[in-house]
Amino acid sequence: MLKPSTNSYCDPYFPRPPDVPGGFEQIGKENATILVLCRNWELPGILKSMRSLEDRFNKNYHYPWTFLNDVPFSEEFKLQTSAMASGKTEYGFIPPPDWNVPENINITKYDECVKNMVENDVIYGHSRSYRNMCRFNSGYFFRQKIVQKYKWYFRVEPDVEYFCDFQMDPFEDL
Repeated sequence: MLKPSTNSYCDPYFPRPPDVPGGFEQIGKENATILVLCRNWELPGILKSMRSLEDRFNKNYHYPWTFLNDVPFSEEFKLQTSAMASGKTEYGFIPPPDWNVPENINITKYDECVKNMVENDVIYGHSRSYRNMCRFNSGYFFRQKIVQKYKWYFRVEPDVEYFCDFQMDPFEDL
């Protein structure tokens, strides 16, 4: 069994009820999730974002959190993020064909473009992983089975902070 987290982002005064595994019952009316694409090493940053969004919005709705990664999530990541979430949490693995450079891409030309971006100081120009992430966020995320069951999503990244309370449920159709 995993030990309780000692992470400062987890609130020991707001523990999950023992009879509700994985989150409180959803109060929000919409078929929606909070969607996160991040790595295990980004745990402190995503906990910061989660704390902020839970405090400003999701504590009132308990929408589920859906996490995606191209490598399996660590047990520590799952433990701490599920402890932070007021809603249920789920963790998806992005298959290599949806994450990696497609087979029909000319790798020689791709490598030339990467080299050109590095020479021109393009931000993240050297990072193939960043290019994979951009391509994934441009269309492959909605193809993931774990996401397809939802009509709406709210994408959250690590190290995001919200400064105002949400006055309404952004998922609700007005």
